[in-house]
Amino acid sequence: MNLITAIDKFSVYLINEKNYSNHTSMNYVRDLNDLYRFIAKNIEDKSAKIELRYIDEDTLKNFIASFVLNSGIKYSKRTISRKISTLKSFYKFLNRKKIFTENPSRNLIFPKLPKNLPQVVDEISLKELLDSKKLFSDDVWGQRDRAIMELLYSSGIRISELINLTVDRIDFDKDHPTIRVKGKGRKERIIPVGLIAIGAISAYLEKRDIYFAEKRVDYDNGVIFNAKNGKKLYPALLNRMTNGYISKISEIKKKSPHVLRHSFATHLLNHGADIRAVKDLLGHSSLSTTQIYTHVSVDRLKSVYQKAHPKA
Repeated sequence: MNLITAIDKFSVYLINEKNYSNHTSMNYVRDLNDLYRFIAKNIEDKSAKIELRYIDEDTLKNFIASFVLNSGIKYSKRTISRKISTLKSFYKFLNRKKIFTENPSRNLIFPKLPKNLPQVVDEISLKELLDSKKLFSDDVWGQRDRAIMELLYSSGIRISELINLTVDRIDFDKDHPTIRVKGKGRKERIIPVGLIAIGAISAYLEKRDIYFAEKRVDYDNGVIFNAKNGKKLYPALLNRMTNGYISKISEIKKKSPHVLRHSFATHLLNHGADIRAVKDLLGHSSLSTTQIYTHVSVDRLKSVYQKAHPKA
């Protein structure tokens, strides 16, 4: 089989069987297309199809090395690591589906990545922000922003999960409200949400419906959060919005919606939450992914030490 046909089959597999989003599958395909261009550039017969059997371990190593040695663009270790991961996933797919029996990616070694601890906003600063009556305006958009910030911190959901959250996926139970979200791999999970966050969402939805009715503007009333044109939010707008609010109460470098997800997990662990429960709330497939938050839960470690050590 030639490489292009194999890439097409892999793309279909990612979407239909692995249930990956279009964005994620496009990243995999982009990496493999880079491999195709690399090989095509180095063969004499430009019209020849690149057969899988002619791609060996040295070819893949030279392909990866081309990113390390590229003098025009400096590729990060994380980018190179992702390309290696793509190659390994690609050949595992080919082997599993009995399309190709060899695996020239087997001996590719991942570069050692620096351990970047997630940045978080401290509890006092977040409380100051969310309790503020001045930082959020009283109009529909100020109430939308408050509801978003409350929900991100209350549930720890991802950007894509918030943007695609629909009204029918919220249980407005007065005692135990929950939301249902589809995470990575389109896996669904149910997350408990705080009463304050649910109240903020309800207040926003009421104002939103009145606003668009008065403006006589068609809007997407299936999703929870809309942009001013009535369509659902998009990531760049959400990033700008959270950056603006977090900037008012914190000096941390990163001020994205993901910082609130990090803060959600860290604060839960600081207050004694079981790491396995936090893993499920975040939608992580592996406990090792969640364990990074134990490194930033300094307050909890201090508390445990003070209580447990006889000489503390």
